[in-house]
Amino acid sequence: MDDLKFSPEEEQALERSIEALRRFPRLRRAMIEALQMEELFAVPERLDRLTEVVQQILVRLDAVEKVAHEAKQAALEAKQEAQEAKQAALEAKQEAREAKQIALEVRDRVDKMEHRLTKVEQNVAELKGDSEELKARRRIPSVLGRHFKILRIYDSEQLYPLIGEMLVLDEEDATELLYADLFVHAQTKMTRQEYWLVIEVSWGVGVRDVDRAHERAAILQKHGYSAIGVAMGRTVTREAERRAKQLGVLIARDGTLVGTTPPQ
Repeated sequence: MDDLKFSPEEEQALERSIEALRRFPRLRRAMIEALQMEELFAVPERLDRLTEVVQQILVRLDAVEKVAHEAKQAALEAKQEAQEAKQAALEAKQEAREAKQIALEVRDRVDKMEHRLTKVEQNVAELKGDSEELKARRRIPSVLGRHFKILRIYDSEQLYPLIGEMLVLDEEDATELLYADLFVHAQTKMTRQEYWLVIEVSWGVGVRDVDRAHERAAILQKHGYSAIGVAMGRTVTREAERRAKQLGVLIARDGTLVGTTPPQ
């Protein structure tokens, strides 16, 4: 540190030199060259370059900051959209639950309506069947009177006591026989042969009606009685007519015998 202390003469010389350099700027270059410190000449250029680099860095920092701001804004918007999507999903889920509940309620109502309709249809079918059976009972004399005489008409309740006297039936045959709608005991007009006519009544006669009449008449035949199945209704399918012809069952369509000829 002692080397940095100047004598008065040195201080005066230094001050004069500094004053001269201030007054005469051109002396600065000569002074630098005299001191062999030419690298100082590059300092301004380096400072300019450094300044330029700093400015470029600042520009890039501005761009980065802008990108960062935009990214932050985009992140906030994405977060908002995610929240909105989550809310929409929750609302959709709630709506789906409500829709499911409504669907269940509607289905329950439809099931109840279908059940009621089924009951109504069953009741209508029963009424139609009862109506057709009553009508058939009234028509039996006119339908069968051309071929039979001394007609005695029985329903299953009226026939039940007679079965015990006439037949010894197992439970299955007795149940099946008593499911028949009507029974008629009659004699043919020409030969006076006695027959039991087992009658199945339906609004519309189908193959199954013909089969039932045949099967129930066959129970009486099995026990030695002459029996004929009869299917009566307002309409008769072609299949039922063909089946009746095959089995020898009489068909009465809307009060008129068709197809198989009754015994004489």
